[in-house]
Amino acid sequence: MICVLSIFQLYFSGMKTARDFIRNVNNTVTSFINGYFRKFYVVVDVLSSIPEVRYAPYLTDEERRKVLEIYRIFQEADRDIYYLYSGYENGLLLINDYEPAEGYDPRVRPWYRAALESRPRPTGGIPYREFKTKELLFSVSKVLTDDEGNVTGVISVETLLERLLSNFPHSFDNHETVTEPQPRKLFPFRGIGLLWC
Repeated sequence: MICVLSIFQLYFSGMKTARDFIRNVNNTVTSFINGYFRKFYVVVDVLSSIPEVRYAPYLTDEERRKVLEIYRIFQEADRDIYYLYSGYENGLLLINDYEPAEGYDPRVRPWYRAALESRPRPTGGIPYREFKTKELLFSVSKVLTDDEGNVTGVISVETLLERLLSNFPHSFDNHETVTEPQPRKLFPFRGIGLLWC
């Protein structure tokens, strides 16, 4: 009887340790992801306050080139920024080094619609597939408004899944379970926790 009780005690102690470990890893992953996207929130907040960004549909081509130069400076300052652009209510798209596919309309894209729903707050790392390449991107976007509060467009900053994962703490690379015949690895999953594979 004492042997059976000892086995149960050992089992429950091991389960508690495993749960605590998973909870700690998930908290670390959540903190990492929140920290990773925080800089993108700052970018969209700063750029959405610039009048030229907010009123781009009404500017000259030369003035729009200045907006694109601002975007380029931000992109060069942070290698995690894959795309930085703005789409407008009239269908205009301001983006560097990208030629939209025929029929592209920024107003129907997930990043644009999510920003409208999230207004006035920025969206939180919305995953979606790029229109032409189908790459998996994570977008933080924010509505642009005029001085009266009317929507003029949306600004968005994006990162690739690969860039997010390349910044992921390598301390998780070797965590494996020992309760199964074949060890399984931990992987980040949709920014909400870990997936055992």
